[in-house]
Amino acid sequence: MPETLPEEMKGLQSIVDQAKDFDIAVYRELKKSQALVEQKFYTEAALRLGRAVEASIYSTARELGVSVSLAGLERLDQIGDEIKVSQVTIAQGQKEKGIKKLLKCVKDIADVVDTLVAPSNDQKTKGQSRERPLPNRQLYKAFQDQIDLLEIKQDFGKDSIKAKLGKESSQVDDLLQIRNQAAHASLDGNEREVDREKYMDLASKVSTVIETLFDIRLMMKSFKK
Repeated sequence: MPETLPEEMKGLQSIVDQAKDFDIAVYRELKKSQALVEQKFYTEAALRLGRAVEASIYSTARELGVSVSLAGLERLDQIGDEIKVSQVTIAQGQKEKGIKKLLKCVKDIADVVDTLVAPSNDQKTKGQSRERPLPNRQLYKAFQDQIDLLEIKQDFGKDSIKAKLGKESSQVDDLLQIRNQAAHASLDGNEREVDREKYMDLASKVSTVIETLFDIRLMMKSFKK
Protein backbone atom coordinates (compact mmCIF):
# COMPACT_ATOMS: atom_id res chain seq x y z
CA MET A 1 0.00 0.00 0.00
CA PRO A 2 1.40 3.45 -0.86
CA GLU A 3 2.97 5.32 2.06
CA THR A 4 0.87 8.38 1.19
CA LEU A 5 -2.31 6.50 2.14
CA PRO A 6 -3.89 7.80 5.38
CA GLU A 7 -3.10 5.82 8.54
CA GLU A 8 -6.76 4.93 9.12
CA MET A 9 -6.92 3.15 5.76
CA LYS A 10 -4.45 0.51 6.92
CA GLY A 11 -7.32 -1.22 8.75
CA LEU A 12 -8.87 -1.92 5.37
CA GLN A 13 -5.66 -3.25 3.85
CA SER A 14 -5.96 -6.78 5.28
CA ILE A 15 -9.35 -7.08 3.57
CA VAL A 16 -7.82 -5.82 0.32
CA ASP A 17 -5.03 -8.41 0.59
CA GLN A 18 -7.54 -11.23 1.17
CA ALA A 19 -9.81 -10.05 -1.62
CA LYS A 20 -6.98 -10.13 -4.16
CA ASP A 21 -7.07 -13.94 -4.26
CA PHE A 22 -10.51 -14.45 -2.73
CA ASP A 23 -12.96 -12.13 -4.51
CA ILE A 24 -11.75 -10.13 -7.49
CA ALA A 25 -14.91 -7.99 -7.65
CA VAL A 26 -14.42 -6.82 -4.05
CA TYR A 27 -10.69 -6.32 -4.62
CA ARG A 28 -11.33 -4.18 -7.69
CA GLU A 29 -13.74 -1.86 -5.85
CA LEU A 30 -11.51 -1.50 -2.78
CA LYS A 31 -8.41 -0.71 -4.84
CA LYS A 32 -10.30 1.96 -6.76
CA SER A 33 -11.53 3.39 -3.47
CA GLN A 34 -7.97 3.56 -2.15
CA ALA A 35 -6.80 5.30 -5.31
CA LEU A 36 -9.54 7.91 -4.98
CA VAL A 37 -8.65 8.54 -1.32
CA GLU A 38 -5.07 9.29 -2.35
CA GLN A 39 -6.51 12.08 -4.51
CA LYS A 40 -8.81 13.18 -1.66
CA PHE A 41 -11.96 12.30 -3.64
CA TYR A 42 -13.77 11.01 -0.56
CA THR A 43 -17.29 11.08 -1.97
CA GLU A 44 -16.31 8.99 -4.97
CA ALA A 45 -14.22 6.70 -2.74
CA ALA A 46 -17.23 6.11 -0.45
CA LEU A 47 -19.27 5.06 -3.47
CA ARG A 48 -16.67 2.38 -4.23
CA LEU A 49 -16.77 1.12 -0.63
CA GLY A 50 -20.52 0.64 -0.92
CA ARG A 51 -20.08 -1.28 -4.14
CA ALA A 52 -17.46 -3.48 -2.47
CA VAL A 53 -19.94 -4.40 0.26
CA GLU A 54 -22.62 -5.22 -2.32
CA ALA A 55 -20.19 -7.33 -4.35
CA SER A 56 -19.22 -9.27 -1.22
CA ILE A 57 -22.88 -9.84 -0.28
CA TYR A 58 -23.72 -11.17 -3.75
CA SER A 59 -20.64 -13.43 -3.83
CA THR A 60 -21.57 -14.84 -0.42
CA ALA A 61 -25.13 -15.44 -1.61
CA ARG A 62 -23.86 -17.45 -4.57
CA GLU A 63 -21.59 -19.47 -2.29
CA LEU A 64 -24.48 -20.31 0.06
CA GLY A 65 -26.93 -20.95 -2.77
CA VAL A 66 -29.16 -18.03 -1.79
CA SER A 67 -31.08 -16.25 -4.56
CA VAL A 68 -30.20 -12.56 -4.67
CA SER A 69 -33.43 -11.72 -6.49
CA LEU A 70 -36.67 -13.49 -7.29
CA ALA A 71 -38.46 -12.90 -10.57
CA GLY A 72 -41.95 -11.59 -9.87
CA LEU A 73 -41.49 -9.64 -6.63
CA GLU A 74 -41.23 -6.28 -8.37
CA ARG A 75 -44.29 -7.14 -10.46
CA LEU A 76 -46.26 -7.72 -7.24
CA ASP A 77 -45.49 -4.14 -6.19
CA GLN A 78 -46.80 -2.90 -9.53
CA ILE A 79 -49.97 -4.98 -9.20
CA GLY A 80 -50.53 -3.49 -5.75
CA ASP A 81 -50.51 -0.02 -7.33
CA GLU A 82 -52.91 -1.20 -10.03
CA ILE A 83 -55.33 -2.52 -7.38
CA LYS A 84 -55.36 0.91 -5.73
CA VAL A 85 -56.17 2.50 -9.10
CA SER A 86 -59.08 0.09 -9.58
CA GLN A 87 -60.38 0.97 -6.10
CA VAL A 88 -60.37 4.66 -7.01
CA THR A 89 -62.13 3.85 -10.29
CA ILE A 90 -64.92 2.01 -8.43
CA ALA A 91 -65.19 4.80 -5.84
CA GLN A 92 -65.70 7.27 -8.70
CA GLY A 93 -68.78 5.31 -9.78
CA GLN A 94 -67.16 3.42 -12.66
CA LYS A 95 -67.91 0.05 -11.11
CA GLU A 96 -67.75 -2.08 -14.26
CA LYS A 97 -64.46 -0.57 -15.38
CA GLY A 98 -62.99 -0.95 -11.89
CA ILE A 99 -64.02 -4.60 -11.63
CA LYS A 100 -62.40 -5.35 -14.98
CA LYS A 101 -59.18 -3.84 -13.66
CA LEU A 102 -59.42 -5.95 -10.51
CA LEU A 103 -60.00 -9.15 -12.49
CA LYS A 104 -56.90 -8.41 -14.56
CA CYS A 105 -54.94 -7.89 -11.32
CA VAL A 106 -56.14 -11.28 -10.04
CA LYS A 107 -54.91 -12.95 -13.24
CA ASP A 108 -51.59 -11.13 -13.03
CA ILE A 109 -51.13 -12.25 -9.40
CA ALA A 110 -51.77 -15.86 -10.46
CA ASP A 111 -49.11 -15.51 -13.17
CA VAL A 112 -46.59 -14.14 -10.66
CA VAL A 113 -47.32 -16.99 -8.24
CA ASP A 114 -46.64 -19.47 -11.07
CA THR A 115 -43.33 -17.72 -11.70
CA LEU A 116 -42.33 -17.88 -8.03
CA VAL A 117 -43.31 -21.54 -7.65
CA ALA A 118 -41.72 -22.86 -10.84
CA PRO A 119 -39.70 -20.26 -12.77
CA SER A 120 -38.65 -21.26 -16.27
CA ASN A 121 -35.06 -20.81 -17.41
CA ASP A 122 -36.16 -17.84 -19.49
CA GLN A 123 -37.86 -16.25 -16.47
CA LYS A 124 -34.78 -16.87 -14.32
CA THR A 125 -32.62 -15.07 -16.88
CA LYS A 126 -35.02 -12.14 -17.03
CA GLY A 127 -35.18 -12.03 -13.25
CA GLN A 128 -31.42 -11.90 -12.91
CA SER A 129 -31.10 -9.12 -15.48
CA ARG A 130 -34.09 -6.91 -14.59
CA GLU A 131 -35.33 -7.60 -11.05
CA ARG A 132 -34.01 -5.54 -8.16
CA PRO A 133 -32.05 -7.46 -5.50
CA LEU A 134 -33.76 -8.54 -2.30
CA PRO A 135 -33.25 -6.16 0.66
CA ASN A 136 -29.99 -6.78 2.50
CA ARG A 137 -31.77 -7.68 5.74
CA GLN A 138 -33.63 -10.44 3.91
CA LEU A 139 -30.40 -11.71 2.39
CA TYR A 140 -28.67 -11.69 5.78
CA LYS A 141 -31.59 -13.62 7.32
CA ALA A 142 -31.35 -16.11 4.44
CA PHE A 143 -27.59 -16.44 5.13
CA GLN A 144 -28.32 -17.27 8.77
CA ASP A 145 -30.95 -19.85 7.82
CA GLN A 146 -28.66 -21.46 5.26
CA ILE A 147 -25.75 -21.66 7.71
CA ASP A 148 -28.09 -23.39 10.16
CA LEU A 149 -28.62 -26.16 7.60
CA LEU A 150 -24.91 -26.88 7.20
CA GLU A 151 -23.80 -30.11 8.83
CA ILE A 152 -20.28 -29.14 9.78
CA LYS A 153 -18.44 -31.68 11.92
CA GLN A 154 -15.67 -29.36 13.02
CA ASP A 155 -16.23 -26.13 14.93
CA PHE A 156 -16.01 -23.29 12.42
CA GLY A 157 -17.84 -20.79 14.62
CA LYS A 158 -21.27 -21.14 13.03
CA ASP A 159 -23.02 -19.54 16.00
CA SER A 160 -20.50 -16.70 16.14
CA ILE A 161 -20.89 -15.96 12.44
CA LYS A 162 -24.70 -16.04 12.72
CA ALA A 163 -24.53 -13.60 15.65
CA LYS A 164 -22.32 -11.25 13.62
CA LEU A 165 -24.74 -11.40 10.70
CA GLY A 166 -27.62 -10.46 12.98
CA LYS A 167 -25.67 -7.54 14.40
CA GLU A 168 -24.31 -6.29 11.09
CA SER A 169 -27.43 -6.55 8.91
CA SER A 170 -28.67 -3.14 10.07
CA GLN A 171 -25.15 -1.74 9.83
CA VAL A 172 -25.02 -2.74 6.16
CA ASP A 173 -28.17 -0.69 5.52
CA ASP A 174 -26.48 2.32 7.17
CA LEU A 175 -23.34 1.83 5.06
CA LEU A 176 -25.29 1.64 1.83
CA GLN A 177 -27.32 4.68 2.84
CA ILE A 178 -24.06 6.65 2.89
CA ARG A 179 -23.24 5.09 -0.49
CA ASN A 180 -26.60 6.29 -1.81
CA GLN A 181 -25.95 9.79 -0.51
CA ALA A 182 -22.62 9.77 -2.33
CA ALA A 183 -24.30 8.61 -5.54
CA HIS A 184 -27.20 11.08 -5.68
CA ALA A 185 -27.61 14.85 -5.55
CA SER A 186 -29.47 16.43 -2.66
CA LEU A 187 -33.17 17.08 -3.33
CA ASP A 188 -32.98 20.52 -1.70
CA GLY A 189 -29.97 21.60 -3.74
CA ASN A 190 -27.58 21.69 -0.78
CA GLU A 191 -24.06 20.33 -1.08
CA ARG A 192 -23.84 16.62 -0.35
CA GLU A 193 -20.30 15.33 0.08
CA VAL A 194 -18.54 12.65 2.11
CA ASP A 195 -15.64 14.22 3.99
CA ARG A 196 -12.44 12.54 5.18
CA GLU A 197 -13.74 11.83 8.68
CA LYS A 198 -16.94 10.20 7.43
CA TYR A 199 -15.00 8.18 4.88
CA MET A 200 -12.57 6.80 7.47
CA ASP A 201 -15.46 5.79 9.72
CA LEU A 202 -17.12 4.12 6.77
CA ALA A 203 -13.91 2.25 5.83
CA SER A 204 -13.63 0.82 9.33
CA LYS A 205 -17.21 -0.48 9.28
CA VAL A 206 -16.84 -1.86 5.76
CA SER A 207 -13.79 -3.84 6.93
CA THR A 208 -15.85 -5.45 9.70
CA VAL A 209 -18.76 -6.33 7.42
CA ILE A 210 -16.67 -7.81 4.61
CA GLU A 211 -14.51 -9.74 7.08
CA THR A 212 -17.62 -11.55 8.35
CA LEU A 213 -18.73 -12.34 4.81
CA PHE A 214 -15.26 -13.67 4.00
CA ASP A 215 -15.45 -15.85 7.15
CA ILE A 216 -18.62 -17.42 5.76
CA ARG A 217 -16.92 -18.24 2.48
CA LEU A 218 -13.90 -19.71 4.26
CA MET A 219 -16.26 -21.86 6.30
CA MET A 220 -18.00 -23.01 3.10
CA LYS A 221 -14.65 -23.97 1.55
CA SER A 222 -13.89 -26.12 4.59
CA PHE A 223 -17.38 -27.59 4.47
CA LYS A 224 -16.94 -28.66 0.83
CA LYS A 225 -13.63 -30.43 1.45
